[in-house]
Amino acid sequence: MRLVRLSVTSIVACLMGFVALLLVGLHSMSEMQEKQAEIKALMALHHRIGEFSVASDALLVNRAAPALRESYRAEATSLKQTLAALAEAHPAARRAIHYVDFLVGTLSVVYEQPNGLPEESEARRQADSPLLLPQRSQAIISQVAGYGIELDAAIREVTSQRQAQIARDANWIAAGFAGAAALFGLFCIVAFGLIFRRINGPLRALSWAARRVEAGEHDVRVPIAGSDEFAELSRTFNRMLDQQDAMVETLSDALATRRALIDSLPAHIALLDGDGKILDVNDQWRHYGTINGYRGKALGVGSNYLSICRASEGSSAEEAFEVADGLQAVLQGERDAFALEYPCHSPDQRRWFRLMASRLAPDLETEGMLGAVVMHVDITERKLAEKELKRQAYRDPLTGLANRLGFTDAFSKHIARQGWNPHDILALLDIREMRNVNDAHGYDVGDQLLIEMARRLEHHFSDDTLVGRITGDQFILLLPGEDFASPRECLDQLADMFHRPIRLSELVIELAARGGYTLLGEEERSPETLLHEVEIALHETRRHDNSEFCRYDREMDRLAQQRIDLTRDLRRALEDDQFELHYQPKVDLTTGDVIGCEALIRWMHPERGMQMPGQFIPVAEQSQLIGPIGDWVLFQACRHLREWREAGLDLVRVSVNVSVDQFRSGGFTRKVREALEVHAIDPASLTLEITESVFSEESATLRQQLDDLHALGVRLSLDDFGTGYSSLLYLQQYPFDEIKIDMGFVRGILDEPLNRNIVAMILGISQVMGADTVAEGVETTAVRDVLLELGCRIGQGYYYSMPLEVEDFRWLLEKKSRLPLMPPPPGTS
Repeated sequence: MRLVRLSVTSIVACLMGFVALLLVGLHSMSEMQEKQAEIKALMALHHRIGEFSVASDALLVNRAAPALRESYRAEATSLKQTLAALAEAHPAARRAIHYVDFLVGTLSVVYEQPNGLPEESEARRQADSPLLLPQRSQAIISQVAGYGIELDAAIREVTSQRQAQIARDANWIAAGFAGAAALFGLFCIVAFGLIFRRINGPLRALSWAARRVEAGEHDVRVPIAGSDEFAELSRTFNRMLDQQDAMVETLSDALATRRALIDSLPAHIALLDGDGKILDVNDQWRHYGTINGYRGKALGVGSNYLSICRASEGSSAEEAFEVADGLQAVLQGERDAFALEYPCHSPDQRRWFRLMASRLAPDLETEGMLGAVVMHVDITERKLAEKELKRQAYRDPLTGLANRLGFTDAFSKHIARQGWNPHDILALLDIREMRNVNDAHGYDVGDQLLIEMARRLEHHFSDDTLVGRITGDQFILLLPGEDFASPRECLDQLADMFHRPIRLSELVIELAARGGYTLLGEEERSPETLLHEVEIALHETRRHDNSEFCRYDREMDRLAQQRIDLTRDLRRALEDDQFELHYQPKVDLTTGDVIGCEALIRWMHPERGMQMPGQFIPVAEQSQLIGPIGDWVLFQACRHLREWREAGLDLVRVSVNVSVDQFRSGGFTRKVREALEVHAIDPASLTLEITESVFSEESATLRQQLDDLHALGVRLSLDDFGTGYSSLLYLQQYPFDEIKIDMGFVRGILDEPLNRNIVAMILGISQVMGADTVAEGVETTAVRDVLLELGCRIGQGYYYSMPLEVEDFRWLLEKKSRLPLMPPPPGTS
């Protein structure tokens, strides 16, 4: 039976026994009360019998009234009835009834005699004086007295017997209650004894097993008896022990695995307690100690790590003290971890280690720190790799000179070592036409050229000179001012070094250099600031196409800032649509009819007003904004062409200038096609004017794009012919439909015979190619006449019209006017 069921059953049974005992007690109490009442009734009967005897004597001696006699007889009848209830159990009660009858009968005989005593006077009877009976009457009195005595004896016997019976009954009642109480107590003892037995045995077994397990005996098991809760608890306890054994085995395996894993790690690992004492070390720690001649067999186990560090001497003592302080902070809980990289070199080997100390979890029993784990990781390879990376990061891989980062680092160290010298010179140079060398001889020759130039620079100057190569063909030098009489002497030597030919195998290459420089001066500045200054100075040299060395001044910074501001404003102009197109007519020189126009961009700056292309196009080309601006011009010109067509005007060809930067991305043809399709424009009405600078980017991709544009039906015009990279070979390879004569030749056509001959030659080339020729810069009637004489039929310039706003040019188309609108003043040529 389960323990809960047994307990509930015992409790219910005890409660039922208690209720039964209570009922027995109540019944016994009731019986005892009945016996007490019966005793009281016997005592009352005994008293009544005594009074009845006395009354009998009184009635016999004294003559009583009839009422008293009737009362006497009624009492006799009542006594007989009471005695009759006892007569069956007590024979004395029957005798008492007979005696009562004898008394009543005797008295009745006495009172019913017809001839009383004659000598008794009436007066004596009325006075109720005692009867003076004869001797016979005296016998009756004695008889009555005897009956009374017998009656009293009989009732005494009945009372005595009844009291004895009642006493026996009371004893039995008490014995019964005591027996019931004893049985109830015995049942409770048995029930709770059984429960105790069912609890005590398993509980003692569990307690015994728990103590044995606590003592370390893991093979103990609790015996199982029955199927109650203690049996289930015992089974659970045994299963827990089984699981604990499995966990211990697993933990042992895990610990062994962890130990093997820790031993297999390349780090040297030690476990410390809260005071810094070494508790255990791994195999790598032991191996390192062994190969380094450590003589202690324990290899540090049992020693205090902090004491060892604080007792260090020699070159590494400073790092050892730092380790001791950091590890002390970890052990005291002031920090979770500590790390330090330190050298550990030997005479024949350079080594570095990284120490890492990590705090272990708190000990819950002592509420303190259990200790820490210290690891020493060999980082020699990483350090060597870092040094190599740093060397590569600070050195130019081709020439071995310092690169930009290395030069700034070397400059900082130079200043820290020798101080700031106001006379020192920082110069930045680049090789002119380096691209031509690469194109003509290949990049291998170009690399050899740079290497030879680096060696020349290194060997020419003193050891205090810093030399670096910061980009492809740019060299930077810090030149001590004391080595030269003046900056000009220093720069002349640099120029002379670059102008001297370089012999590479069978090649002899002549070079030239240009550069910018700055004096350190009195104001100390960072290396980055100085580099910025010489870069701006070099930029100015390039911008003016100067072979001299430009010296940095603050005005260059201001101009550079202006370019930056202008670039920012150009970006905003694109976003806010601040640009607009003006159109300059292309005119038939014979008739003055407008046969085309050139779209020219203008920038309506919100603060500076109208800006001409020369003021912002160079900056747009430098800032990579020329592409988006050129795309805007293309789409805007096509939109105006569509508007003129929808207005029913005679369409003219619109020329749009295209920068070489727009071809670099390779998607310009797609944009042109998109603009034509969006505005539904006939490709033949669009002319793309390309400057000769496009030939500097000559490539298969460029040629393919021009061929695709020509196949699309767009006209191609070569702008500013004769001023740049003109080549008959280029003219033969590219499909140009129009050649524009640069205005520099046209304006001098009256004064310079060479210009007249050049124009005539260009006209001849155009005729051979089958291309139209447009003369730019026609500003007088005389120039027009010479052009007509030479065979040129198309021109544009201020003689005919200045560039017109869209509304004005549209009015010109609507009026179909010939140009110029007003004839030139008389006498003008």
